[in-house]
Amino acid sequence: MFRKISIIGTGLIGGSLGLAFKQMRNLKVVGFDTNTQALEKAIEIGAIDEGISSIENAVNDSDVIFLCTPLNEIIKLLPLVSKFAKLGTIITDVGSVKKAVLDAAKNIKNDVYFIGGHPMAGSEKKGISYADPFLFQNAVYALCPGPDVPIKVINDLTILIKLTGANVVLIDPEIHDKIAGYISHLPQLLAVLLVNTAGDLGTEYLTLAGGGFRDLTRIASSQFEIWNDIISLNREKLLEAIDAFIVGLNKYKSYLLNNEIEKFRDEFDRAFKLRNEIPLTAKGFIHKLYDVFIVVEDRPGVLSKISTALYEGGLNIRDIELLRVREGIGGTFRISFESERDANKAIEIIKSLGYKVFTR
Repeated sequence: MFRKISIIGTGLIGGSLGLAFKQMRNLKVVGFDTNTQALEKAIEIGAIDEGISSIENAVNDSDVIFLCTPLNEIIKLLPLVSKFAKLGTIITDVGSVKKAVLDAAKNIKNDVYFIGGHPMAGSEKKGISYADPFLFQNAVYALCPGPDVPIKVINDLTILIKLTGANVVLIDPEIHDKIAGYISHLPQLLAVLLVNTAGDLGTEYLTLAGGGFRDLTRIASSQFEIWNDIISLNREKLLEAIDAFIVGLNKYKSYLLNNEIEKFRDEFDRAFKLRNEIPLTAKGFIHKLYDVFIVVEDRPGVLSKISTALYEGGLNIRDIELLRVREGIGGTFRISFESERDANKAIEIIKSLGYKVFTR
């Protein structure tokens, strides 16, 4: 279907896309980056076949072009990239704000197709050094096609994206930006504010932070360079989300001022029910997965032994996570499967190896 893909911007997302696509045969992946060191690193780790020194040469015979730069740079690159793209090329991006990018794409030439994209995956880290071929595995990947893009073109890009392991969702750009404002952009600002608020008391307070605080504030380590454009371009939706959050904070404040602590019960109950309705992953799984928890000793080769046995049993692991570990003693892994039947079969296999296993 596609022979050549161009990746403009070889950072975390661009590099991860390159690594994912490079696992496929008969697909050439080239890259362009103004950062020559990043481009050289992308070649070194196998994220791209070739680093190109100019935008024109990087895109002129590609079938699909991924713009993996900051948002404002994506908007600036659109007319230039489309100018050099061949007839029928698909151009897409990975920015987390979509309406502004789709609006800019209205002005590009009409013999190429633009489809806005947003992989709901990433890291607080940045740069090609953190690229991961499995970054998109089971992650939601939003696509926002313009009104004039043919169904076949959308389908072709969808098939390509799914080869990375992602779950593709087609969504209106306005709706996307509102959702992103509430579930991604607002949490980022809250994480930053929470760390700074606690930090104002003195850094000694932060040394006492437990797992809950660390989980809530992990994304506070993100670089502002990544978020500058996001906050600016999704300002309207972010203001809406902040206003809604302030209403909730004021309600909670009134409960405390009036000593109406019991009223928090309904809030906790509602949150519990809503949280359990979220697909069972923090990575954006669309379909429910079935989790198996394994307690193992801290010893080399344990996980390899388990995964090999599951493979030999014909089971496909959809996700795996180390939940807790105590050095020298052991830890707990979560392994997820596509179906309840697979999970039950995995339990039998793992028990036969002599490990403690349980479900929730």
